[in-house]
Amino acid sequence: MTKMILAATLMSVSLFAVDYTQMTTEELNALRGTVAVEDRDAFRAEMQSRMQAMTVEERQAMIAQRQASGQPMGQALRDGSGAGMGGGQGMGGRNR
Repeated sequence: MTKMILAATLMSVSLFAVDYTQMTTEELNALRGTVAVEDRDAFRAEMQSRMQAMTVEERQAMIAQRQASGQPMGQALRDGSGAGMGGGQGMGGRNR
């Protein structure tokens, strides 16, 4: 019985997963910094594939648009994960 409940719960969670492949690049860009923890890997993968598919000019325009809107490229996330400079080792040094 508990296995059935667990299976049903896991299936219902997957129903609420966001399909980032169906969104426009502008929609994805607007979601930056607000993606739920469980969806971050899928979001990051889709953004990376979009960025790789862009021409150099398109990529530069997107970066310029992000900077103009005040959204930094290496944005640290509120929970401490992300590409911020705090914590971690950085530059190959050891934590002290």
